[in-house]
Amino acid sequence: MPIDLTPYLEKEYEVDCDGQVIKLKPVKAWVLAPKGRKGVIIGLFKCPNGKTVRKAIGKTEQPVE
Repeated sequence: MPIDLTPYLEKEYEVDCDGQVIKLKPVKAWVLAPKGRKGVIIGLFKCPNGKTVRKAIGKTEQPVE
């Protein structure tokens, strides 16, 4: 069963962009997990200076298929 990532895409997170902590919404989110194990939700953020940053923004409750 796929995990609904829309709540994670609508929320703002504190992201470190070259030493500055800025609140940003993720551009993209996905689940990173080995088969049959719990995983982490990764968010892709675009900093104002053009740099792209990845950050863990959540954990899955159930193992991923």
